[in-house]
Amino acid sequence: MMKCLWTCLFVLGSMTPGTLRAEFRIWTNTEGVNVDAELAKIDGDNVTFRLRSGALTTFAKSKLSEADREFLARNPTITPAAPATPAAKPVAAGTPPTPAAVDANRKAKWQSKMAKAQEEAKTTGLPILVLFTGTSWCSYCIKLEAEVFSKKEFTAFANKSLVLLKLEYGPGGSPPNKEGKKLQEEFGVKGFPTYFLLDAAGSKLAQGGYHGGINPDAFATWVKGATAKGK
Repeated sequence: MMKCLWTCLFVLGSMTPGTLRAEFRIWTNTEGVNVDAELAKIDGDNVTFRLRSGALTTFAKSKLSEADREFLARNPTITPAAPATPAAKPVAAGTPPTPAAVDANRKAKWQSKMAKAQEEAKTTGLPILVLFTGTSWCSYCIKLEAEVFSKKEFTAFANKSLVLLKLEYGPGGSPPNKEGKKLQEEFGVKGFPTYFLLDAAGSKLAQGGYHGGINPDAFATWVKGATAKGK
């Protein structure tokens, strides 16, 4: 046991102060969303993480929790970890990963629980589309479904670019469950349909609703514009 103790002390003593060894840990953003990732690079005010899927995503330090910012301040440099795949390239916050990081056969499915959507976003690095709708009674919700979400062009775009979360509300906006009520209050939803785009860490990028001329192409353009602003 004494030999083990001296070995541990020798290892600790040989580490360079202020140097962080890259390893997976839980990082938290300013909205309380957790991301399981390892540090890949610190470049000025930007921090790049590698998700367990191998995808890389970059965030501003200001979007990290105070505890994580203090952690980085104590460890200004890192010992880089080997890339998960040679083809992996850095991906800005909220921007869909390169084809190498997203399974070409991925099929985007509408989730009904925020936790499931967040887990999928952590794995893929993709932004989350959160849709508050009522397709059993709301005329504009029905129009949005028919003109955008039911189209094969939207499906093809979502397969590569989005994590989908749909919350169906009853007549008059009655919530489907306790989580639906909580999210409606949290997002400040007053009318239907309303949708939000969140980056992979859960920060809000943009908000939208039904409007004339909306179609899959226009919706894809909105997503790309919102993610570009979130970089």
